[in-house]
Amino acid sequence: MKKNLLYLTVFIVLLAAAGYLLTEDPGTSTLDGADNYDFAVSDTAAVTKIVISDKTPSSATVKRTSDGWELEGGHPARKDAIEILLETLNRMRMKNFLTQQMVPEVERQLAVYGKRVEIYKGDKLDKVIYVGLPTQSEMGTYMKLENGDLPYAVHIPGFNGFLNTRFISEPYLWRSRDLVRMNARNIREVEMIYPDSLEASFKIKVFSPDSIYMLSADNEVQERFSPLKGQMYLAACAKLKYEGEIIPSDPIYNRRDSLLSSTPVFKLLVRSVAGEETKVSGYKIKAAPETIDYDDPSTFFDPDRMHGFINDDRMVLLQFYALRNVFKSQEELLQE
Repeated sequence: MKKNLLYLTVFIVLLAAAGYLLTEDPGTSTLDGADNYDFAVSDTAAVTKIVISDKTPSSATVKRTSDGWELEGGHPARKDAIEILLETLNRMRMKNFLTQQMVPEVERQLAVYGKRVEIYKGDKLDKVIYVGLPTQSEMGTYMKLENGDLPYAVHIPGFNGFLNTRFISEPYLWRSRDLVRMNARNIREVEMIYPDSLEASFKIKVFSPDSIYMLSADNEVQERFSPLKGQMYLAACAKLKYEGEIIPSDPIYNRRDSLLSSTPVFKLLVRSVAGEETKVSGYKIKAAPETIDYDDPSTFFDPDRMHGFINDDRMVLLQFYALRNVFKSQEELLQE
């Protein structure tokens, strides 16, 4: 009987304590004020613009248009990066509170390394999130809402990893990696020049879907040209991609003028029906010294990559493998 009375007393005390926690002043409760950690964007279909900036300073703005997501200036944004970002905004949740001792250090990190993420719906700024560094366990990321009281650890339930790398503030990393921004149906002319092998060079001209011709480097019509192979070649040109963009902070960028004045491996010109042109050129990269066999000239250059230029302006890194379907000789496009 005494035991039962003791259990009842303990239960009543615990119940009273719980009631106090639930009814105490909202300003002092650690569980109230959910708006301070409401990081998720439930309706990402309504998001029209996202601006991500950091303290370097660097800033990227992506906008939703009728043609898809674009960077400022009209350059298409990477579809994969947009999909990952929107999924992250939709699924991320508060993982846990920070201890009082951790708050000052995390606040300092946010001030120094944090990225400011502005999310717009229509013309209205819907939410501003500051995205910081990964948590010590690397299973979450420190974040804070603008005007929020404290930073919190944020994660995606079921995902083991951090999220800050998904918020890209460098515009060049957002760019779609298409080399040629044309639909194959809109290509009117393609010219592939191999400066060291003019007999392999050629030009393909499209007059209509049923009228497509190939000319040699000296403008002779090739009677044995395969129109089917020609159509496949145009489709390959429209799908070309580069590996990555070379920017001013990359050491090789300072050699762009000397590269452009040297002899390229190839020069590709693609012209649309509307007269728009895209020029792509590629230049050999010296192989790493430890891979060179000085008795074998084929080892003098990187077998996998080239430095490249788009319209003699943007410098990019190209892969031989990604170009394999356009690295064709005149002979390879003729009927057997």
